[in-house]
Amino acid sequence: MDSRRHSLSDKHLIAEQPGMTILLSGFILAFFIGYTTKSILSPARVTAQLTKAASHIHKDVKVKFASAQVSLSNGILPRFAVVISQVEMESSQTCWASPVLEVDELRLPLSLWSILRGGAPVKTIEADNVKILFREEFKNCDHPDVVKQTTTDSATPPPLVTLSPSEQSQKYRNDVQGLSIQKLQISALKYPQYSSELLNFAAKVKSFEPKVIEITAKSHLMRDEQVGDYLSHANLYIQYKESPEATIQSHFFGNWREGHYSIIANYTLAEQLLAVETDLKHIPLSQILTVLQKYNLASKELNGRQVWMSSKARLVAPVDQLRTSPLEVRDLRLEGDLGEMKVDRIDIKSIEPLQYAPIVVDVKKLDVAKLLVLLNRPKRTGVLGELGVFSGRAEIVSDRKIKMTGEHAGLEFVFSNKGQQELQVIENMVGDITLEENIWNFQIHRVEPRGGVFIGNVKMKADKDFREVEAKTRVDEVSLALPVQKLMTNGGDLGLISFDLDMRLKEGQMSYLKGLTRIEGMKVEGLEFSKTKATMDWSQGDVILNTQVKSLKVGPESPGAEVLRKVTMPSWWNSGTLSMSSLTGEFRSKSLQLLSWKNVQGQIGKSGRLVTEGSWNQVGSLRGAVLIREGKTHKKWVIEGSRENPTFEEETSANKQMRK
Repeated sequence: MDSRRHSLSDKHLIAEQPGMTILLSGFILAFFIGYTTKSILSPARVTAQLTKAASHIHKDVKVKFASAQVSLSNGILPRFAVVISQVEMESSQTCWASPVLEVDELRLPLSLWSILRGGAPVKTIEADNVKILFREEFKNCDHPDVVKQTTTDSATPPPLVTLSPSEQSQKYRNDVQGLSIQKLQISALKYPQYSSELLNFAAKVKSFEPKVIEITAKSHLMRDEQVGDYLSHANLYIQYKESPEATIQSHFFGNWREGHYSIIANYTLAEQLLAVETDLKHIPLSQILTVLQKYNLASKELNGRQVWMSSKARLVAPVDQLRTSPLEVRDLRLEGDLGEMKVDRIDIKSIEPLQYAPIVVDVKKLDVAKLLVLLNRPKRTGVLGELGVFSGRAEIVSDRKIKMTGEHAGLEFVFSNKGQQELQVIENMVGDITLEENIWNFQIHRVEPRGGVFIGNVKMKADKDFREVEAKTRVDEVSLALPVQKLMTNGGDLGLISFDLDMRLKEGQMSYLKGLTRIEGMKVEGLEFSKTKATMDWSQGDVILNTQVKSLKVGPESPGAEVLRKVTMPSWWNSGTLSMSSLTGEFRSKSLQLLSWKNVQGQIGKSGRLVTEGSWNQVGSLRGAVLIREGKTHKKWVIEGSRENPTFEEETSANKQMRK
């Protein structure tokens, strides 16, 4: 019995031993794997391995990083990757423009399948934020001067990181097939305005032999608030091909506000030759000017609001001669509130300095006021109302030399009298406009005033800002619209007028005047003039008018009749009308608020004569005298009071003595 029990116990022990052995072996193996994995994947060991690997990147590249560790997850998903924090790569090599690269976090996903197959453990590289700063300008390392400099500097101590002769370059062959960066910022210390930002940057090796690499990215187009990032998106595609010759092809396209653009470039590395083609459709001119002004390629005075541009362009040049190489622009159109301008072709000889062949522009309904806004030179004179529109052809030799020929419609002249205004609209003008050395010249050959007549020619000259304007007019016959005539004559009318006039305005105010005016006849506030001639001069801010009037009739309805009755003989009036002849006199005025007259005299009848002089000041106070003669009768009146309410006091021996 005991022998049987012992036998059963031994069998039971033998049966349980393999299970215990397997369990124990599992514990030992798990402990070994865990300890070994912890030892192999410890941050210190990973850091040491990365430090060694970094030393083999390149002899001219220094690499630093804050920490490194192995991550076994990516969020809630499992993933085996090396995570490196605060990476900095630096080189003083001027052939590369002495770059500095900074990465906040670099991830190297490890491919276990590749390791098991004997391949490279890292196939892709991932990063969140990467910054690249070029501290110097790029230099051609194949240039003789650079080679000579490199040879001279060979006596300097070798760099800290070098490849030992026994290490073969094949051992460190880069098997990375992909690079992914969430945000890549590129800038140059010498050219901070050229900084750019790329989002979702991805690089992929399509082939190692021959080498083919593709890059894709997105951008917010210059990252400039004035450009409008919220509406402007760009897509970038770049391909590098090693065969049949090393070339880089790129396509940059996207939306710019309400417009679309496409830029295709091809760069041949051996020849360093760049070929670029662009296609812009309905791009806001203000945004293009903002970018060009940022890079000092356009005048900061230009203002392209409410104007859109479309064009195509082509450039083929060595990269080191881009600013001095020719650029061809085709099918250029400007549209919008400004009107429409079209250019078939522009040949730009160089961008810096800006030189181009004469540009021929077809213009359709160009708003002159908005053109001045584009040039940032708004109208500054109150003599002109609306500036009208221009249709014709323009030839632009430079921004200081422009010639336009065509028709101008809708120009308005402002006429004012006693606080009221009327506009004389010019329906159509035919002439030439030129800009040369900051001077505008206007030559008018034909004028069609609305409701009037114009026979003659007009020449006008102005500075680029229209602060100083000079006009020379030779007119054989002109008449204004009836509303303008009624305003300027208080309900009367002006007959045919001819005049020669030289006039200058400064900051919208008269600064010079000289001319001769002839009027066949006119009616002004009940005064009827015939054959009037006046010479105009300018002296010390005063307009001087010397007049000759063949005859003047003062009707009973005229406001002047009541005044003249007080200082004339009753016998001079016939049926309530006073007739005068051979009137002459001088009038001087700064404005209607300041007026003086002297030696104004006229013949009445056969022996009557009236002579007067006087003035009123800015507040309307009146001073003057009236002298009449009729045969041996002489009388004199002193004028006082105000312009609206004049008083006349006949001078006698008594009050004459009192005034003395």
